[in-house]
Amino acid sequence: MSSTDPTPHDSAATASAPDRVDGHAAEVPEAEVVPEVTETRVEVSLQRSVRYTRLLIVGAVLGAVAFALASLAFPVAPESEYTVGQIAGFMAVVGAVLGLALGSVLGLILGAAVKRRRGAGVAVQADVR
Repeated sequence: MSSTDPTPHDSAATASAPDRVDGHAAEVPEAEVVPEVTETRVEVSLQRSVRYTRLLIVGAVLGAVAFALASLAFPVAPESEYTVGQIAGFMAVVGAVLGLALGSVLGLILGAAVKRRRGAGVAVQADVR
């Protein structure tokens, strides 16, 4: 090796090399790839449904609140065995059970009504490669 040949440790030779950037291999731009998109159209039938969980929860909560508030409207005799809080809690449980039952009946009725309504649509599936 002569003194004029660049060495691997020469910073000028490393910086001027086209395949090196800051000591790391540079990204070589590849030919621009155009994605191939394949679309498939399929006719599908649409069917609505009722969300039973939401109806049951709302029915139970509304029933509990309504019965607890209704129990507070009636006076409690001072010599009674139960306090106002105990009566309101018991009535909230009874109201929750009745609200749950009414919510389930409402869900069944709405489910039967919505089942009749069907529609059609077009689903587009796109595959990109």
